[in-house]
Amino acid sequence: MKQSKLWRNVIAALIITIAAGYLFSMWSTSNKGDQATLSFAGNGGSCLTCHNRTTPGVVKQYGESKHAASKVACIDCHRGEPGGKLTVNHYENNIVLRPTPQNCSKCHPTQTTQFDHSRHGAPAWYAQTGASAFTDEQLKRYGLSSTGKYNDLYHMEGPEITKMACEVCHSIGKPNADGTFGDCAKCHAGHTFSKAQVRKPEICGSCHLGPDHPMKEIYEESIHGTIYANKGATWDWNAPAGTLSSKNFDAPTCAICHMSSFGAAQGTHDVGQRLSWKLTPAQAEKRVNWETHRVNMQTVCLECHAKTTIQTMYDNADKVVLKGNENVATAQTIIKKLKDDGLIPAAPFSSSIDFKGFEIWHHEGRRSRFGAFMNGPDYVQWHGFYEQLIDLTELKEKDAELRSKGVTATTSAQDTSKSTKIEGR
Repeated sequence: MKQSKLWRNVIAALIITIAAGYLFSMWSTSNKGDQATLSFAGNGGSCLTCHNRTTPGVVKQYGESKHAASKVACIDCHRGEPGGKLTVNHYENNIVLRPTPQNCSKCHPTQTTQFDHSRHGAPAWYAQTGASAFTDEQLKRYGLSSTGKYNDLYHMEGPEITKMACEVCHSIGKPNADGTFGDCAKCHAGHTFSKAQVRKPEICGSCHLGPDHPMKEIYEESIHGTIYANKGATWDWNAPAGTLSSKNFDAPTCAICHMSSFGAAQGTHDVGQRLSWKLTPAQAEKRVNWETHRVNMQTVCLECHAKTTIQTMYDNADKVVLKGNENVATAQTIIKKLKDDGLIPAAPFSSSIDFKGFEIWHHEGRRSRFGAFMNGPDYVQWHGFYEQLIDLTELKEKDAELRSKGVTATTSAQDTSKSTKIEGR
């Protein structure tokens, strides 16, 4: 009896073991990607020996990628130069843990050169740190001012905040130890290297959103975004570069307007090549060679729109930008005079008035400009000029109030100091 029970237990344990092994095998296979392509992972597959166990998601992405299908091995992207500043010894291999544009340029020289010249490159990082993070040679190379100071808000918040905030997006142009600037993986995320991923607006929307640059929200409001939401699932997102046109894309995405080869428009990784304005500063200004840039963008527009329609849109959008500049200038003049007259502290962001002036251009001003060029009327009106007019009215009222009292910031600070001493007795 006991022997029979023992055999039943042995058989049950054997069945459980076989079932568990089968299930693990199924899971493992599902997480390995295409086995035919994974054999090209490099070093005789030694990368996979460990990474299929430690980072199976990465292996799966790579196995499904065009890189794997094209026999691009792990080491081809991660190879480090002997003695390089980013090179580490990894099981007797010289590798770079996070490839930089220097690695990508081995196969994609045109794209990395274009990226290096773009606002996604060094200028993105400069917008936070100013000249302090750059050598004189780098400033000259990228045409950046040697007197540019760090962003006041970035400095005030400090690294505890900014590393998880501003830097997450602005590090697309961060300097690397090998002398390059930027991070291709900010857009080409993960190990899939998918055309579809970078052609869809969601990847751009991970940074270009929110109260100060709501391109994602504006696109979704626009007729272009509406068509994408309704028909995007039917488009061929993996079509070869150079074949995209209005015949296979009924409306543009971020990439189509700003980067893709589309119809007669040539593709580029310089995201400023089709922009005629710098819309992000306090005072928007025309770019160098803005006429050429405008023609570049209008070449995309002509795939779907008549020339007269395009010109009318640009004329109207230009007027919105200029009117917004006037409102910003009014606010800046009021605030400067208040500081010059000692009615508010001179230091940046030292009074609520400073924050009000900041939002007039950094939030409301930008929103109206982007809305005008991206067909987002709600952002021109209610999220733009309407809120800007409210803040301007409040700013003028505060200016009148402070001048009627005639109390300087210095006097106010002294009074506060005296009050503190009395309370401290």
